[in-house]
Amino acid sequence: MGKVVNAIEYRPARQPIDPRDLVRMQLVEVGQPLDPRQVAATLDRLYSTGLYDDLQVDARESGNGVVVTFITKARRFIGHVGAQGHISDPPSRAIIISNAQLSLGTPFDEDDLIAARKTIEQELRTNGLFESKVDYVTITDPETQQVTIRFLVDSGKRARYDTPAITGETKLSDATIIRATGWRIPLIHRWRRVTQSLTDKGINGIQQRYAKKNRLTASVDLESVDYDADRRRATPHINIDAGPKVTIKALEAKISKSKLRKYVPVYQEGSVDNDLLAEGASNLRDYFQARGYPDVDVTFHSEEPKNDEQIINYYIATGPRRKLVNVDIVGNDYFLPETLEERMFLRPKSLALRYGRYSESFRKKDEEAIENLYQANGFRDVRVTSTVDTNYKGKPNDLSVQFRINSGKQWRVANLRIDGTARLDLSPIMRELTSAEGQPYSDVNIATDRNRILDYYYSNGFPGATFRYVTTPDPDTQTVSVVYQITEGPREFVRQVIISGLYRTRPSLVTKRIDLKSGEPISMVKVNGIARNLNDLGIFASVNSAIQDPDGTNLYKTVLYDIDEAARYSFNVGFGLQVGRFGGTTTNIGAAGGSSGISPIVAFDVSRVNFLGRGQTLSLQTRYSRLEQRESINYIVPRLFGSFDRTLTFSVLYNTTQDVQTFSSRRAEASMQVSQRLNRASTLLVRFAYRRVSTGRVEIPSLLIPSLLQPVRIGLLSTSYIQDHRDNPADAHRGFWNTVDAGLAGNFFGSQRNFYRILARNATYTSIGRNLVFARQTQLGAIMPFNMAPDQTTFESIPLPERFFGGGGVSMRGFGDNQAGPRDIGTPASPGVPAAVATGFPIGGNGLFFNNLELRFPLLGPNISGVLFHDMGNIYSNFSDISFRYRQNGIQDFNYAVQAAGFGIRYKTPLGPVRVDLAYTLNPSSYLGFNRNETIQDLIKCNPNDPNPGPNCLASPQRLARFQFFFSIGQAF
Repeated sequence: MGKVVNAIEYRPARQPIDPRDLVRMQLVEVGQPLDPRQVAATLDRLYSTGLYDDLQVDARESGNGVVVTFITKARRFIGHVGAQGHISDPPSRAIIISNAQLSLGTPFDEDDLIAARKTIEQELRTNGLFESKVDYVTITDPETQQVTIRFLVDSGKRARYDTPAITGETKLSDATIIRATGWRIPLIHRWRRVTQSLTDKGINGIQQRYAKKNRLTASVDLESVDYDADRRRATPHINIDAGPKVTIKALEAKISKSKLRKYVPVYQEGSVDNDLLAEGASNLRDYFQARGYPDVDVTFHSEEPKNDEQIINYYIATGPRRKLVNVDIVGNDYFLPETLEERMFLRPKSLALRYGRYSESFRKKDEEAIENLYQANGFRDVRVTSTVDTNYKGKPNDLSVQFRINSGKQWRVANLRIDGTARLDLSPIMRELTSAEGQPYSDVNIATDRNRILDYYYSNGFPGATFRYVTTPDPDTQTVSVVYQITEGPREFVRQVIISGLYRTRPSLVTKRIDLKSGEPISMVKVNGIARNLNDLGIFASVNSAIQDPDGTNLYKTVLYDIDEAARYSFNVGFGLQVGRFGGTTTNIGAAGGSSGISPIVAFDVSRVNFLGRGQTLSLQTRYSRLEQRESINYIVPRLFGSFDRTLTFSVLYNTTQDVQTFSSRRAEASMQVSQRLNRASTLLVRFAYRRVSTGRVEIPSLLIPSLLQPVRIGLLSTSYIQDHRDNPADAHRGFWNTVDAGLAGNFFGSQRNFYRILARNATYTSIGRNLVFARQTQLGAIMPFNMAPDQTTFESIPLPERFFGGGGVSMRGFGDNQAGPRDIGTPASPGVPAAVATGFPIGGNGLFFNNLELRFPLLGPNISGVLFHDMGNIYSNFSDISFRYRQNGIQDFNYAVQAAGFGIRYKTPLGPVRVDLAYTLNPSSYLGFNRNETIQDLIKCNPNDPNPGPNCLASPQRLARFQFFFSIGQAF
């Protein structure tokens, strides 16, 4: 023992360790004799925290004792890693950072930084950037010891490919090999710029070229890529060994080459060995058994290569074709039959499966599936066997499979004891444990309990918790005593939270979403959940979370969040084509029923994300076509009042639409909308819109009156409720979809028209069997005016642009786009208004009813399906006029239900199904109109009161086309 310790000092005074940890680890005490063993133990403890690079001790005399000074050098840790400069994608900035392999929160080492730079330089060269330069700078925060690393990248010019140097036994011409790479643009023969993906694709293209020549064992190696700096060209050096042609034949049974390629894996693996050939034999056996050949025998023989060819013969003895007509399960007295059947592969014959589905491997898998289910429910000794009857009910080609279950006794949990829970109370999760007293005993249940208990410990600051269990079976009572033994390990707490990577974003936007408090137990579930929520803001490219030096022995840890801010601007350009029967493409008065046409569409959007660093978005959206020109500016405030489910949107819009020949609609609108997500499937929207609507290019003389041509101000308060339980919104197979939109326009909102408006939709999707889907949709809408002007009818009081228009590929396929409903029937003369001739153009209505039925079924392969559909409904003059009548009562009656039936084809794509529909209208509308190529100006000159009107002024009965054709992306509903 030495002199008494008078004081303990640390140099520097600010230590990287939490004071609470420091007190626990410091064994040297003031007032006690200095013990070298305690000094050494203190140093060991401090070093084990991982927070120090160097530790020294100095002792100096002071009075009758000594002053002990611990001289420390804090370890630095990796913080934010970024890349900036002239970066030519590929590689992207994210790939460059990823390739650095510098993980957040790990100790900083200068050698790792040098290695990271070399890796990035290699990545750039692999992508053709041979002249690139990479440097780096580091900034250390002395308060947190976090090191910010920035890679400074100058990509330089990207090289182009040059003619490859090809060596080896190629057996193909160099020109053929070069074409297979895709490195040179066809026709113009210009070499492409080098990228890693294009290089890999080129090598793979050569491999595929050899595969097409049946050279399945060909090897294609990219040995190097030489760069010519003077010409800025990269020459790939490729060594090829073509190998022999491999011919695989199926003998004694017919099978297509495409099926052989699918089931014999040598085609996918590009090599030939006995394991792959045996797997191919097993696959072929399953294929033929599933097609009704349960006795099939498949063997193979590989001949020695000869004359540059290797022949592999599969001998397939199919035996007689049989049907699986019956599947019996005997001995099942615990589960419902459907519970077992839904886990089984075997299927008896049906409309969809002509011969049923049977194979030996399927039968064995079904035995295992039933056994596993029983074992998971306490039947430890269950045995499942199966037998096959090949002469079921005296029919030699009918199969019957019987599964016999010998379940044995059900074992249950006698009691459950949990040991080792000294610091954490498990009562909140006890009800969730599956191995409770009296419950069936199984290893699956114990594994479930293990995961739940450890998750609970990990979520409460015990990252080192471990679990083991001991069981004691009692054969007499068929019960098991279970003991869970928990080793809790040390509990870790939050010391502080460090956020890095914010440059444009206001720190408060992030800090108020990180609800970790100093001293609370570390829950990695909570830590990672906060990172996910920050990612969901949509303004960050990535959010990483980590614990600084997680393996250190200190109990108070620093939680790190490193944020990579996304690009401020995003641009989207889209092109499309609208094909169908619609108006707006001609002034021909003989096209009142719509005319077939094509309308190109161009869309351009630009968004400024994280506007002013607040996480809000300012966007400009435009859409231009022959039918519509639209521009809108939107300001989006997400997470209104701190709720992740609430969004506020301000919008300004100007829109010109000519999707119906009657008139063009102009709308200038400002609106405010609040959306509230109620749960995963339900959303509520509340909006107020103030707009000015007007009509232009009116094509109907009877509408050329001041009351319908004057611009109208509309102030509309509306709310929408959306409930979406579809399994796949782009192509639903089950679930339902409900929407209700209700609005009120009135003088109290500054509106010049007063009306209620409601539009509701209900759609359901039902799977029938395994391959059929029955889909239905019903839409109902009403516009009801109030406080009308004395000289206006209910129908006339609603401005043209505010009325319902319908018909087309997404509402009612018996009409062309927006061709449903009331049509112009002309007007007699009135004071101040001349008479007008009927044109038959659609004029919209105040009532809407549509009903759609579809039966969706597979047609050709997995990607092409068919649809049989029936559509019914119309646009009605008023809601009270809605009728399901089949027949039209006179040529001026449009308040009846039009019906159409048809057939459609769907082709599955990543964007959704491409849809083609052909509809036949059973009771198309008739109307008074014209079928001549005249303009509306010619019609204005006509006087319907003239006793001898000219031939150009005589309207005649017309009828809408019976056949309609639609082409688009996505299901009709």
